[in-house]
Parts: sequence; C-alpha cells; structure tokens
Amino acid sequence: MKWLVRTGVVLLGIVVGLWAVPELKISSGDTVSTTIRYVALGDSIAHGYGLTNPREDSYVGQVENYLENYYDYVITANFGTDGLRSGELLDILINPENEFHNKYAATLKYADIVTVSVGSNDLLRLLRLDIDIQEYIARGDVMFRDACQTFDENFPKIIEAIKRVAPAAKIYADNVYNPCHGLGKYENLYEKAEYYIDMLNQTFIKGSGYTLVDIKSGFENSEEKLVNMAFKGREFDPHPNKKGHLLIGQLVIKAIQAKGF
Repeated sequence: MKWLVRTGVVLLGIVVGLWAVPELKISSGDTVSTTIRYVALGDSIAHGYGLTNPREDSYVGQVENYLENYYDYVITANFGTDGLRSGELLDILINPENEFHNKYAATLKYADIVTVSVGSNDLLRLLRLDIDIQEYIARGDVMFRDACQTFDENFPKIIEAIKRVAPAAKIYADNVYNPCHGLGKYENLYEKAEYYIDMLNQTFIKGSGYTLVDIKSGFENSEEKLVNMAFKGREFDPHPNKKGHLLIGQLVIKAIQAKGF
C-alpha cells in the first residue's frame, strides 16, 4: 500500500490520522481545510504496471490530481497489486485471517471514493501465444466460461464487502478492455478474447451499488495505441501504456463528475 498526501509533506502517523477525521482546522480555527480520501483497489492496472512514473501517470494518479482541484488535502491509498484476481481481492476483504484484511478494512472505513480495477487476470491469464486457436476451441471453452462464472460470483461479493465497511463511499468499477488487437500472426486471439471478455463484462452491466466505467468502449473507440503489447517469450504484455492510463483516468474522472462528490 502507498500512503500519499498531495499537499505538503506529512509524516506517516499524521497521514493515518487524517483518514479518521472529516475535516482539518488550521491556525485559530477560523479556516477549515477540506479533506477527501481515495482508495484504489485492484490489479496491476491500478498499480500502474509498466509506467515509468506510475505515481503520476497511472489513472489512480490522474484521479488524485483531479480531486486536488476541489480539496485542500487528497489522501490516497493505492492497493493495486500485480496479478490480483477477483477471488484474491474478495478473500482480502472478507477473510479476517488474510494477512492484508485488517489493513484494507481500516483504510476503506474512511474512504470517500473507491475505484475497483479487477477481472483482467481472471480471464486474460488464460490467453497464451503458444496455443493455436483450434486448441482453444477444442479445450478452452469450458476453462474460459468457468473463469467468467467465477468472476460473476466474486464481483458482487466484492462490492458488498466494500459497502459493508464503507457504506457512504462512492464506488467506481472499470470493466475489462480487449488488449489483443495488433498482434500480427496472433491476431486471431482478438476475436477469441473478445467473445469471453464480453461475457465477463456482463457482470458489470447487471451489477448494482457502484458506477460502471466503460473502459472497453473507450479503448475500442480510440485510434491511439493504448496497450504496451510487448512480447516476453511466448507471452505478451496486455497492460495499458501511458496513453491508455490517460484515457482510463479521463473516463473515471468523467464518471466522478457525473455522479458528484
């Protein structure tokens, strides 16, 4: 976890204390500084994987910068974790025996805004460049459908768990984009990924208790190169690049503006 305060330099003990107070009084008490607490939950996208400066360039950093325009103190806890799947996030949120449970719960308790980026690893981890599309058709359908079903069961529980701890927080959830465009000889992965990503994204559409941020449509409608698409052996890097994060940040901020905060 990263404790981040955008105004001034504050010791960790003070930062922790800021989560528990609704406002800060300065000097004689005549001036009141407003405070907002933002918690980012999710996977490597929330973490800013692959960015040179994730602190500033990730979509989490952009949301934080935006909130600075309206609040004197923006306190951010970024729990983005590389490789995190929905089942792992759910376990952190509901299992007191999980080593991260207390930390997450104590932070979420005072959150005003929560963003959730999860689901990609449930599904995209199954896409491998060394498997022919016909092999996917022959033995992959059940595997992909099971992944979508598992996410469909986990995600509503994740939202419920957040709301139990932070009933007043406004929650914004990103759906999953298709990173497989422009893979050359592996271009057939795009259509296969599209089918199951659309299946997984149905979970976001039918859910409640949060605002959906339609990242997938945003990526589809952009002419920019938004994904790293770096090859590593027989795997590829599906993470958004700096421009991709910029677009995600814009979409999340637009959702926040529409909802009010």
